[in-house]
Amino acid sequence: MKKWSLIVGLVIAAVVAWYLISPVFRVVEVHEESPLIKDAMETMDAATKVEFEKAVEAARENVMVMTDTMPGPARVVVQGLFKPSAHDVMGRALLIEVDDKKILRFEDFETINGPDLHVFLATELGIAGAVDLGEIKATKGSVNYELDPSIDTTKYNKVLVWCVPFRVLFSYAVLQ
Repeated sequence: MKKWSLIVGLVIAAVVAWYLISPVFRVVEVHEESPLIKDAMETMDAATKVEFEKAVEAARENVMVMTDTMPGPARVVVQGLFKPSAHDVMGRALLIEVDDKKILRFEDFETINGPDLHVFLATELGIAGAVDLGEIKATKGSVNYELDPSIDTTKYNKVLVWCVPFRVLFSYAVLQ
């Protein structure tokens, strides 16, 4: 009986250890387009650009009246470099405003993975009173987090990468 209890205990411990340690070895790489890209022509290859210019030339005779206003340009409100806390990190965080939307962008970001990593907007290096933006999208790359319009972004000056199960601050950026 003691032998079976020991075996069951070891199996459970191994499963829990694997759950907690295995994310460290997984790199999730994502590259989302920046909302700051202003000119689509800059991202076109030569053949697409020629085709686009032909279509524009063919449409010159058509007149359209717009009643809607054009969206304003995207702008960086505040930004900061990520700094290590419990783990090394690279990259920067940008708060971008596009029309009525606010987007938190991680650019050239890289860190190790961990169990249940979340992104928070905070006023201090802890999650008391912080806003949880959900699970981290990637441990490497450039990603966007669209913010709920109800979030008062002027209140928060820090972006935290937080390991929820261990209550550990992986890294942070001070937005200025």
